[in-house]
Amino acid sequence: MKKSICALVSAFAFLSLFNTQHVLAEEVTTTSTQAGPSWVFTYSYYKYSLQGENTANTRIYKFDASTVDLHLATATWLYSPQWTFLAFAPYIKNMVETIYEPTPAGLNFKTRDYTEGLGDIRLMGLSPLWAEERHLLMYDISVTLPTGSTDEYFTSAPTQRAAYNMQLGSGTPDLILGSTYNYSVDQWVSSARGQITVRGGKNARGYAFGNELQAHLNSKYQLTSYFNLGAQLSYKARGAIDGHDDKYERFNNYVSPVDTSIRGDGHQYYHAPQISWDASILAKLQSPNYSRYSASLEAGIPFWQGAINKDDIRLDIQYWFAASLNAVF
Repeated sequence: MKKSICALVSAFAFLSLFNTQHVLAEEVTTTSTQAGPSWVFTYSYYKYSLQGENTANTRIYKFDASTVDLHLATATWLYSPQWTFLAFAPYIKNMVETIYEPTPAGLNFKTRDYTEGLGDIRLMGLSPLWAEERHLLMYDISVTLPTGSTDEYFTSAPTQRAAYNMQLGSGTPDLILGSTYNYSVDQWVSSARGQITVRGGKNARGYAFGNELQAHLNSKYQLTSYFNLGAQLSYKARGAIDGHDDKYERFNNYVSPVDTSIRGDGHQYYHAPQISWDASILAKLQSPNYSRYSASLEAGIPFWQGAINKDDIRLDIQYWFAASLNAVF
């Protein structure tokens, strides 16, 4: 039995989208009286460090250290005061350490696995619904293209396809509907966002990720012209996977060769709904505009997080940081 998971990858990619939309709230308002389109190109790098917190209730496995490196290229076209179009291209590198049978009588066997490559490209249309001096309400419609591989194999077991959440994409064209509200007063800027993802059938491997709901709250206080502090709260609920991958789920009734009390379905996590949440403090440094260019650096540390799933397993964020470079044309 072999199993790895990096359940937060899609949420990580969304963080960049969330921050991009926050910038667009100002860009859309600023360009509402301009004639002709404008372009913004952004490169962002995100680094996430995670740590497994407990053993699965089957006692088959637990997670140790895990990292996610996300490179995200974003092209934004400010087409008109009513519509902005965006394209997101992520490049992802996942690493996860898994300890199998982490009990005194178990095998206590540790592996390290990697997957790396292009993720699913996302195309979005964004439009304001309500814009006043302090308020901006937007809605957006997106589709994802199944450009991310679903044929990645374990580094530690090259004949077995890697776990679902270690794959680089969903393998399906997905529809995403979202809405974002921004409120600004004095030195405070706050945002609230919700989005739903609807899967477009099963992929070539015979399964589909469950539909997904995400909600995010974010509030920052501008201490200086270029530095602010704040907090954010994120929530994600994903439905059970529909179907299964025969080259991954090879041993669904596992029994330990050294401790027969360690037994069960080592893949049950995926075949039931999963919920996760986290709240973080964050700091952001924003450079002044230099000609057409600007840059930012942001870091966050969670102070509250948790998860509900069939395995009772947790892979908690220890910290994250991000760096971005923007060019406006």
